[in-house]
Amino acid sequence: MTRLHIIISKHKTLLLYLIAGGLTTLVNYVIFFALMLALGEEFNFMAMLSEESGNPAVFNIANTVAVVGAVIFAYFINKLMVFQTKCENFRDLIREITAFFTSRVVTMLFEIGACAFLVTLLGFPEFSTKLGVTVVVILLNYLLSVTIVFRKKEK
Repeated sequence: MTRLHIIISKHKTLLLYLIAGGLTTLVNYVIFFALMLALGEEFNFMAMLSEESGNPAVFNIANTVAVVGAVIFAYFINKLMVFQTKCENFRDLIREITAFFTSRVVTMLFEIGACAFLVTLLGFPEFSTKLGVTVVVILLNYLLSVTIVFRKKEK
């Protein structure tokens, strides 16, 4: 086996999680930008990185809807592609769904709260703030998924 093959097989779950996280982040940002445009914000990428918009409420609404949409997408991609869990019965499925959405609600509230606090109260640039908070949220979500939601049952 080549060194690359060994690394990939050893860290398969993490690598798949990073791909799923990238796709989930893409879903988040597509929804976010679409709503920002639909709610009347002009699209100027460079300004978004360095300036605050004229309407933090629009940012907060778009961010909240985008995060909720991304969480729903994340459950399915993580279950099917990353952790490939099989629930033996309906009770196990409900436990898994409940654990996933509970953990994501916690990180979603963190993301929404951190973005609202940093943008609305401290005046940080919107998009830069969203990027920074997203990195923290991805790390938290991985830790919660591995340790709580999709952990393998001990035999």
